[in-house]
Amino acid sequence: MTPCPRCGRPLTAGLPRCVYCGADAPLRIAAATPETVLEPTPTDRRLVLLRVEGPEPDALARALGIAAADATHRVRRGGWQLLRIAARDAAEEQARRLGEAGLVAALVAEADVRMASRPVVALGGEWTARELSLRTGEGPLQVETSALMLVVQGPIVREYQTSQEVKRSRTATLEEGYRFHLHRHGEVRPVELDPGAFDFGAAASAASSLLQLSSWVQELGEGVSLDDGFRRLPPELGVAVAVAGGPLAAADALGVRGGRGGRGEANLVLDNLRQFRFYSAWRGALERRASEGPPSG
Repeated sequence: MTPCPRCGRPLTAGLPRCVYCGADAPLRIAAATPETVLEPTPTDRRLVLLRVEGPEPDALARALGIAAADATHRVRRGGWQLLRIAARDAAEEQARRLGEAGLVAALVAEADVRMASRPVVALGGEWTARELSLRTGEGPLQVETSALMLVVQGPIVREYQTSQEVKRSRTATLEEGYRFHLHRHGEVRPVELDPGAFDFGAAASAASSLLQLSSWVQELGEGVSLDDGFRRLPPELGVAVAVAGGPLAAADALGVRGGRGGRGEANLVLDNLRQFRFYSAWRGALERRASEGPPSG
């Protein structure tokens, strides 16, 4: 990846400006073909996860070597939290030390999480009162309650980033999105439901798409673990992931339709969908570890 000459962060091929600071990209980068989605790079690293449930902030601060204010924030969030991604030996050593401090820690393989970060995206479907019958870009798919292991859900923040004075331009001017991830037994990749790009067909109702999908997921996931902790995380924004919806949706995500006001400026759309997918991926890996035994290594 080529670094931005202003902020040093990686430039995205095919985009005229840096996503992070708005600096103009070199012509060869702006004109390049956007990167294709590659298979996850083989890695032996591990994610160190901590279950924050019950410890006092001072004790947590000492165990993690962090400021008291940061520890207080972690205690308020509660639940499973990602501490770091580290080489296998370093991760195992940290997990051991956390255990000795009376805390609950777990490790999951980064390779598994990276694979699970690429969900099977549902394009549409219907609820049959016993299963969710879906159409995906990879073919038809049925999800029954008995196959469901975990449901992860959360809001997706979307903002415009204009080309100049980035800090002042980050105003929430777009409607927020939402995602549901259905993690199934025996499958690493979750099924992703996007209320904003889901075709209900004849099953469409007068209710909003979010309420309708929420109702279906609630019925499907009765008795299944539900994780909505993503809503407590501060959003980490990047270039919006193109959603199913044809070329106009992709064009809007890249800001190539002339920009607002018809001035021809590229107005990038930023979102935290990648952050949600990564959160859901490690959360699913953790749930799988609990239900099917510890992961390899």
